[in-house]
Amino acid sequence: MPNAINFNHVTVFPLGFRTDKANQIEADEQIALIQNGKLTHLVEVLDCEAYEGGGWYHRMCRVLWWQPDVEDWNSLRPQSELLGFSPALQDGEPHRIELLKRFSERWNENGKMAGFRAYLAERL
Repeated sequence: MPNAINFNHVTVFPLGFRTDKANQIEADEQIALIQNGKLTHLVEVLDCEAYEGGGWYHRMCRVLWWQPDVEDWNSLRPQSELLGFSPALQDGEPHRIELLKRFSERWNENGKMAGFRAYLAERL
């Protein structure tokens, strides 16, 4: 991971967003990163506001979960299997998971955020 800092089993890196919507994320929020339809990382935002660089808006994040030893990311399970629904987002913008229509359809009657977290924890 370029620009990452690895120290004492902690990895910190700048996560880039295309727009200043990166400022809508609060420090300590946790973010699921999905690439090519696969959940690849869970991260925690460390800073209080985005900084601009190279035409992107960056937030410093700490990796909570990922699978660094996976050589072929296509072998990862689909996001729908891990999340229990498919967010179907491809815009590179941050989205609050509990506000997504498909999240509500799946989890509002199944424990809401607590049910979702328990489901995800079993699969990771």
